[in-house]
Amino acid sequence: MTISKNYPPFLLEKSGKQSFPVVLSSPHSGTFYPERLFHLTDLKLSDFQRYEDAAVDRLFSFASAMGMPLLSAVYGRAWVDLNRHPLELDSTMFFDELPPQVGTDSKRVQYGFGVIPRQLNANKLIYKKKLYFSKEQERLTKVHFPYHDALKKLLQKNLDTFGKSVLLDLHSMPILPSDCLIKGRMPDFVLGTAHGEACSQALAEQAAEILRKMDFFVMIDLPYSGAYTTVNYGRPKIHSHAMQIEIGRHLYWDEDQYAPSENFNALWRKLSIFMDRFLGILPTLTL
Repeated sequence: MTISKNYPPFLLEKSGKQSFPVVLSSPHSGTFYPERLFHLTDLKLSDFQRYEDAAVDRLFSFASAMGMPLLSAVYGRAWVDLNRHPLELDSTMFFDELPPQVGTDSKRVQYGFGVIPRQLNANKLIYKKKLYFSKEQERLTKVHFPYHDALKKLLQKNLDTFGKSVLLDLHSMPILPSDCLIKGRMPDFVLGTAHGEACSQALAEQAAEILRKMDFFVMIDLPYSGAYTTVNYGRPKIHSHAMQIEIGRHLYWDEDQYAPSENFNALWRKLSIFMDRFLGILPTLTL
């Protein structure tokens, strides 16, 4: 799908009154791409779709009914990656000069996965030729900045209203390579805490325990510990906690058909149960 220049940079679903100090975000579930992208690349829509966190926002569509706002991306991750610092830019992608403070030493940039990605994987470079940052910076000013401005306001409202805040940053993961499996197994969920820097240890452990009692295989910080959103907004010292949740696509998605599998609705129900139990334990934690 393509979009007009005036398409909104994010979607925000929320109820009239927020009942809990919890915000959900889904920065990689966007599915829309400007038509201009397809003039800059030889890749097809189907290539970009496999780079998305397929339907993660739909898996948590119950959030507003439970009293939690859900902020989700509109634009596809290949256009602008909302889970990157806005200065994680790759200078090799552009004809013109970048701002002097860009984070070209970022490992994500070096691998081709900066805020404006260079590639979808090692075999799929996105662009036919270099870009002009003077033009492409619109991806930041019109999409990235508004998304994070909205997220900051939601978290600050939690702090002002409840004295604490919990951000759950939602993602999905494909089947991992064999050398990344955990004891030969594919995790169902990976909870990322930036190795304990972004949220209370008890918060992550309680969330993991709830999921394990529901018969899911859960890891904490392995192999994903969280990226920009988790690290940037996770500040336990000021009572602002952030935890990344990676969900295995094998639980709900048909990769070949690029469509929900027969297990999608069942996982949706299980996630609503998980969230209900998670909200139930929050008051017992010192955050």
